[in-house]
Amino acid sequence: MKTDITDAFKTIPVHPSLWPFQGIQWENQYYFYTQLVFGSRSSPKIFDYLSQAVCWIATNKFAIENILHLLDDFLVIEDPGRNANETMARFQSVFNTLSIPLSAKKTVGPSTSIEYLGIILDSENMEARLPLDKLNRILSIIRQFSSKRTCTKRELLSLLGHLNFASRVVVPGRSFVSHLIAMSTNVKKLHHHVHLNKECRADLAMWAVFLEGWNGISFFLDDNITRAADIELFTDATPTSFGGIYNNQWFQGYFPISLQEEQMSMAFCELYPIVMACILLGSEWKRKRILFHCDNLATVEIIRKGRSKIPSIMKLMRSLTFQSAKCNFIIHAKHIPGVRNDIADALSRFQMDRFRRLAPQAEKDPTPCVSVKDILMD
Repeated sequence: MKTDITDAFKTIPVHPSLWPFQGIQWENQYYFYTQLVFGSRSSPKIFDYLSQAVCWIATNKFAIENILHLLDDFLVIEDPGRNANETMARFQSVFNTLSIPLSAKKTVGPSTSIEYLGIILDSENMEARLPLDKLNRILSIIRQFSSKRTCTKRELLSLLGHLNFASRVVVPGRSFVSHLIAMSTNVKKLHHHVHLNKECRADLAMWAVFLEGWNGISFFLDDNITRAADIELFTDATPTSFGGIYNNQWFQGYFPISLQEEQMSMAFCELYPIVMACILLGSEWKRKRILFHCDNLATVEIIRKGRSKIPSIMKLMRSLTFQSAKCNFIIHAKHIPGVRNDIADALSRFQMDRFRRLAPQAEKDPTPCVSVKDILMD
């Protein structure tokens, strides 16, 4: 259930001593605002004190446990076993008691599907999604930019505004706005043109995949972060090979000679089996936040930022992001020096006798790895 305060800023009176600072002169007449002014830099912060007070009163005096707000927009979430209509009545009583007017058009609920701050929240399907009109508008803008070689800074900032909004639902997409943001800083004036390079178009192509493939839908993620070790997920790599194990499933392989000739960094080598694990096993991690422990600091930073300046690593990150959006999980990484990773280490070195001794319960045959072309999305 949600509601919105009518003419929000006008509910806050301004002390008469401050009226001269909120006045205008027009046709020899003086006019003064006696309430908060819309557009004033200080108005949102001052008004938010009222909103915070409303939430405190709702929680502590009206027993409304789950209430959120953004300025004048309020959202209440109730447990399935409780009487939502009764909660809605108490919710409205908070504002009636305080003589705060509500917008009848924007007071909605109780309902299992509700649009709040431009995003549809569906508690029955446990998902958040973009409204169809917003989804189509963003896709249309992305298609327009995909065929452009240049655009003005104003146009690029407008695109970034739409993508940042979509990132509230398509969480992995946040990794694919930082390069566009950096490009927008290359020129000073809004009418100056920005060159859209290959990297920009690759990022926009990923956004098109996100929005077209999953219709801007994201399942609610678990609050708790699952450590890879807790679900018995381990990966490791050497300069020439890699391996990983999840429960009793395992995989291993050699890096293709073509990749080895590129003088791969250890960050690439460590990231490769993580991405491979996501492709092979990600369908079992729906709604989870997976935390990988890694002894390579560069790999941890790349996963944390979602980007790299190295093209080959960026291909891996696009593949990782694609899988996390497709299967609806999020990857986190934490640096821990000298992680003991004996089973995956044995797999990555093709020390099969050692592997069988350390993991006797492992399946007889490995899970086939996908090709390097598939993992790099070439």
